[in-house]
Amino acid sequence: MIDVKNLHPLEVRLLRHVSMDEDITAVRLETELGYKTGQCNQAFSWLQAKGCLRVHSRRIVVSYEITDLGRDWAENGTPIERIFALLKTGRHLSMSQICQSLGMDQKDAGSAFGQLSKSGASRMDDEKKAYIVTEDLPGDAAATRQLLKKGLTGVLSDSALSDDERRLMSGIAKKRGAVSSPYKIVEREEVTYRLTEEGDAVKKEVINRGITGEEVGVLTPEMISSGSWKTATFRPYGLDGPVSRLVPGRHNPYGDYIQWVKDRLVALGFEEFDGPLVENE
Repeated sequence: MIDVKNLHPLEVRLLRHVSMDEDITAVRLETELGYKTGQCNQAFSWLQAKGCLRVHSRRIVVSYEITDLGRDWAENGTPIERIFALLKTGRHLSMSQICQSLGMDQKDAGSAFGQLSKSGASRMDDEKKAYIVTEDLPGDAAATRQLLKKGLTGVLSDSALSDDERRLMSGIAKKRGAVSSPYKIVEREEVTYRLTEEGDAVKKEVINRGITGEEVGVLTPEMISSGSWKTATFRPYGLDGPVSRLVPGRHNPYGDYIQWVKDRLVALGFEEFDGPLVENE
């Protein structure tokens, strides 16, 4: 049987919070117990090693994180919007003129114009100059801008997107090389745990002994000065544990060599002084 007195507060709070046949995930602990991702991983690892938790399922969760490029597009407009607004002035412009006017790379401008041309919103005249043939921006362009603004609020989960948003996201998100893309694809494995019979027995023992996980593990100067330590409940401290190994300092061989050179030069009559290492003169 596990000695419940030696359980970490993260383990205790988790055990007291869950029950048999309940799914236990990092997202749940972060939401309900205020754990951070690292704390979740620690608690899962410790309790699994003790046989209190078992892996119930694993699945890949896909989410999308907006990049610096995406933030720029959300605030200043996508290349399609900017080119369309420029051509809407009625001018016929070559691709080099468009790039120069908007400060845009040839690659981005060419890709954006290709989408405008494919949607029938823009064409090239006989002099290879672009112009628009419709007054309205293509529907996907406006929807893409809204999707970018949505990403400014935080990471977007694939499961929370609509089918149309997922279609648009497939064209503007990359898993690798996301610097040149407005969205970065983030894949992570979500592991679901469940309490074992051993874990359930440990939980009952924790409750019977009145261990809450709020016990104090470190006595701070603030607690001593305020006197709050008098009413606090402390975690047991083991005096029999092995102490940390102390590694004594050692001389650096190069430092010893430099000191040896200094000693020899001083013995020859040179004088050591501090100052700039190199003088131009």
